Amino acid sequence: MKRRRTAKIVWGLVLALALFFLAGDTFGTGDAIAGIARPHLYSIARWEMGNFLKKWTREFRELFPGATSQEEKIEQVRRLFDLADQTKGLRFRIRQARDGFADEPDLPGLERELAALQRRQEKLEPGVEETLESLITSTLKDAGVSSKLLLWRLLWPPVDFRLDKVPKILIVSPRDRISLMQTRLIDPDITDEDRDALEAAIDVRGLSTLVQGLGGVATYPSLIPDGSSLQRVLELAAHEWTHHYLFFHPMGRAYNATQDMTTLNETVADVVGTEIGRAVYRDHFAAPGELGPEAAPERSPPEGEAPAFDFNGAMRETRQTADRLLAEGKIEEAEAYMEERRRFLADNGHYFRKLNQAFFAFHGTYASRPGRVSPIGDQVRTAREEGATLGEFLSRMAGYASYESFQRDLESG
Repeated sequence: MKRRRTAKIVWGLVLALALFFLAGDTFGTGDAIAGIARPHLYSIARWEMGNFLKKWTREFRELFPGATSQEEKIEQVRRLFDLADQTKGLRFRIRQARDGFADEPDLPGLERELAALQRRQEKLEPGVEETLESLITSTLKDAGVSSKLLLWRLLWPPVDFRLDKVPKILIVSPRDRISLMQTRLIDPDITDEDRDALEAAIDVRGLSTLVQGLGGVATYPSLIPDGSSLQRVLELAAHEWTHHYLFFHPMGRAYNATQDMTTLNETVADVVGTEIGRAVYRDHFAAPGELGPEAAPERSPPEGEAPAFDFNGAMRETRQTADRLLAEGKIEEAEAYMEERRRFLADNGHYFRKLNQAFFAFHGTYASRPGRVSPIGDQVRTAREEGATLGEFLSRMAGYASYESFQRDLESG
């Protein structure tokens, strides 16, 4: 354990510096859009300086830890996520009271209770992060994932993440087509008024914009939302680790080469993240009989019963129709159609603040998610089925520097 932690500290320092200095224009702010967004931009450099040092100082101190059993560590994880559920409930009550939707006679008392819960969470988070990192590491190794570094085969880079507030993302697309033009990280605490004003200031330039939340950020350590469920945290942490792994291989280095390569990277990370996260959850945290690892298979409704709403099908139809209208030059008609579909989705229990070109441009890079029209999701799943182990799949995929080379290999069998 001590040797693993020492190696993690050394290699973690190397990796963080590599990610910081090789990230290219991710941190640049010289363009016009960044100028408009500048008051609300999120600083990765500032976050790295504050959190990286804090994280690795703790790692160094824990080279000589006290004896804590695995059972105690698992119990600490459960306790943290129980506290997170309580915190979410309190935040909702406080927000409802502040917005005038509920009457809370002792609002200051609720705010004090919330602050106390958050302090308890912050105390538990470092140890829980370490426990989950260790479990993800073991599961990756069991799945045959490793890297060759000089003369050794090891899990590289080390799994490392922080539970914290995650920045929002500003997404920009042209209005006349769905295409991911630019993204910028935004302060997670931006107000609704400032968010709307930021979007409007860019929209007047003939662009489509959207500010929304993020599932995680592949900084080092990676940044995972502290309000997520345990299974979701495990999946996100493994997803972001996959980006760290790919960073040192042709696929990761070609992330921004084309939109297809961005989609390919994200889809591979989705596959690995879901498989590893669910495996850890199933093996260590799922209650007996809980359907955690896999979604229940779809069944036809009983005779006479209305079929369930097909959300994925509705999103695909929306994207395809919007693409067609935009290709015909009918921009206003396409935007009116997407707004009509947003309301239709809300009527069926699926709520989006905006459904526009920027929304589909961003979510189109995740080929396994609703609203996709790319075949890459199905192609990556086919490639996964051909690999005996997750390690073989990831090693193969990491070597592709272009979507065309992946496609050729897939077609040749």
